[in-house]
Amino acid sequence: MAKKTKDGLVYTRMYDTKDRVHSRRGIAATVLGFISMLLLITLVSWSIITKDTAAWIGALGFTSFAIAFIGMIEGLASFRDDCKSYIFSRIGSVYCGIMVAGWFLLFCLGLAH
Repeated sequence: MAKKTKDGLVYTRMYDTKDRVHSRRGIAATVLGFISMLLLITLVSWSIITKDTAAWIGALGFTSFAIAFIGMIEGLASFRDDCKSYIFSRIGSVYCGIMVAGWFLLFCLGLAH
């Protein structure tokens, strides 16, 4: 980042890793969203391949919904953390929000049939 001094000179400062501190809750939310997506892909592919509608598939699906919901709450709560970068907070919140909406729609489709 370039800054001007009192003399009018411009100097640059290199960033080190201490300047880019990420929120731990934001990273956790991103990981939870990834786990929820992985479970969604696994359960849907297992159901399609085996043509099975076992109770454990529904139980794991609900668990994945809960994981995404907790990730969304953690992602939104991570904006209160004192850190320099909120990129993982944004990614985790949006990703888990999309997963919660997707799981909810999948649940509603299951109720409709």
